[in-house]
Amino acid sequence: MGVIADRAQQARVKNALEPEWEGRFEPRSYGFRPGRSCHDAIEAIFKTLCGTRSQRRWILDADLAGAFDSIAHEPLLAMIGAFPARGMIREWLKAGVIESGRFTPTGEDTPQGGVISPCLLNVALHGMERAAGVRYRNSARSDAEPVRGCPVLVRYADDYVAMCYSREQAEQVQARLAAWLEPRGLRFNQDKSRIVHVEDGFSFLGFDIRRHVDRQGSGKLLITPGKEQVKRLRKRLSAEVRALRGANAAAVIARLAPVIRGWSAYYRSVVSGRVFTGLDHHVWHTTYRWARHTHPNKPRGWVTTRYFGAFNKARQDRWVFGDRGTGAYLTKFSWTKIVRHVPVRGWASPDDPALARYWADRRRKQEPPPADQHAVRLWRAQDGRCPACGEPLLPASHEPRTPSEWEQWFSTARQMLRKQHVTVQAGGQDRTIWRLLHASCHWQLTAAMAGLPA
Repeated sequence: MGVIADRAQQARVKNALEPEWEGRFEPRSYGFRPGRSCHDAIEAIFKTLCGTRSQRRWILDADLAGAFDSIAHEPLLAMIGAFPARGMIREWLKAGVIESGRFTPTGEDTPQGGVISPCLLNVALHGMERAAGVRYRNSARSDAEPVRGCPVLVRYADDYVAMCYSREQAEQVQARLAAWLEPRGLRFNQDKSRIVHVEDGFSFLGFDIRRHVDRQGSGKLLITPGKEQVKRLRKRLSAEVRALRGANAAAVIARLAPVIRGWSAYYRSVVSGRVFTGLDHHVWHTTYRWARHTHPNKPRGWVTTRYFGAFNKARQDRWVFGDRGTGAYLTKFSWTKIVRHVPVRGWASPDDPALARYWADRRRKQEPPPADQHAVRLWRAQDGRCPACGEPLLPASHEPRTPSEWEQWFSTARQMLRKQHVTVQAGGQDRTIWRLLHASCHWQLTAAMAGLPA
């Protein structure tokens, strides 16, 4: 991993290189690109496979073996061309690695832990859709409508799926891509690459995707949270609660709330209702066992009365885990509303001045993160912007991409955002309203009103 000075310099080069390539990248490439996320990739898969008229039923599910560690330098530099900082990128690629006092030269791969590495990976893999035989045409429904008869390839960084009409076509795509990847120093991960029918199902980016067929022969495509991800989350929740034995209820709530909110925020755009309900049952059992362990000499009725009740006044649920002293309570997975994700346009780039209106509307219509109802109402009333500085409360280009990033966002949300009540004139009378601001903006306004330096 480079030192701070190197990382800052890489960020400068990335900010110059990225806008040039954003206008050239293929429409179904979503990994590590501004304004795009895992949910755009999942929605692209859904739109390709859903419906009875969809004929692409065979899936090439594959990823690349050590993509960041195996990229050949010369083909990558050839693609960068006459970019002004080309020599600097070459030096980073050839810099080598010092580990435990020993120097190891780097004849291939990208800078380890480098800020620019994801961008260089996208540049190196540019052209994969064309190599797979994907062709596009403009239509009234989309600016990147796949031509009938050709496969559709959706890529997120080094993970991708190709949706084909037959198994033979999927095998041809795999062979073409293997030949295309070889000069670039890349190859398939054979342990994770397979060709399956959509009715057998496959996993991608933590989601399980499968077409279910009923007895009448009609099928329905369902995308659900991955079984492995659910199993891993159950184990983590149990381990977290066991580690908090001896702590109070407030500590349990503070530890589990970001995990629950973050995981449900990531999976709220797919068929997650049944999974959320099952996880709520699991959380109830783990917190109940924690309460019984905390008070081993108390009867069960006393324990449930002490720690469970209708803490959330907006919901008629008397089995909510909470703290009687502070009134704080643990949110439930099932309280998160299922909201379909609106996919980004295929060729849209945040750096295109002609699409400034499109990106502004997309930020304005962005669904607020799952939070308390008061904060959600303020978010929507303000169109997701801070009334003090006018900037987005959660920038669209930096929306969390994984459950862990959502968890981190919720953990720091109290430090990032503040509620403020102000008095305004309305109809000749003073009226008190609430606003949602950045914490820094709130401090500046408070300091200005108190006559202190901001």
